[in-house]
Amino acid sequence: MTVEDYIEDLKTRSAVERQMQIITEAAIRLGDEAETLCPGLDWPGNRGMGNALRHEYHSVNDQIVWDTVKLELPLLRAAVVKALA
Repeated sequence: MTVEDYIEDLKTRSAVERQMQIITEAAIRLGDEAETLCPGLDWPGNRGMGNALRHEYHSVNDQIVWDTVKLELPLLRAAVVKALA
């Protein structure tokens, strides 16, 4: 899927935003432990995105969400898998 396809697909955007809300809520609940368990990730940025998705939904930047999913989520996933091992 291209970013243009993503932006035009309301169902996919809605699903991605919902899953990002869940991920960012988990980051909020981890609190200070997040940096200890998975150092080097942008935890404040992750939490901030969740706040934007929940409270500033009228001005969500689809390009930023796309970039986060494509660039940041693989790093987050790898760090979480490593922490759980």
